[in-house]
Amino acid sequence: MCQTCLSGVSRRHLMAGGLGLLAASALPFAARAQTQASDTPDAALDKLMQGNERYIAGQMRERDFSAGRAARTEGQAPFAAILGCADSRIAPELAFDQGPGSLFVVRVAGNFVTPDGLASLEYGAAVLGTKVIMVLGHTNCGAVNATV
Repeated sequence: MCQTCLSGVSRRHLMAGGLGLLAASALPFAARAQTQASDTPDAALDKLMQGNERYIAGQMRERDFSAGRAARTEGQAPFAAILGCADSRIAPELAFDQGPGSLFVVRVAGNFVTPDGLASLEYGAAVLGTKVIMVLGHTNCGAVNATV
């Protein structure tokens, strides 16, 4: 291989780029349409914040979680990635009033990033097209309290 052509390019970048192109071409039309609604990081963050405001106000949208189940088996197009705690008291999809397939969630006790979690977040961005990564903490975290 030509070292001049590949200087500064790692196998990880080549794989991510190739997988990204493959995934984008394989996404079903409905999944691509969902992604276009949040095509910038600012729009994705705004969508999360609006959903959280609905959750806090107790005005969440009603959803039929079985609707679209067959289409979701063909691919996914989450608009945001969430690094959150493994706390069982709430799912990020509920906290942000989002339906299935909208968020790419990585959860670990204490919501800290590990090499595996980072690889998952990179996959979400490079291949699935997430536009924003949110690190989501919460009060009274047992893992953080145990560490402190």
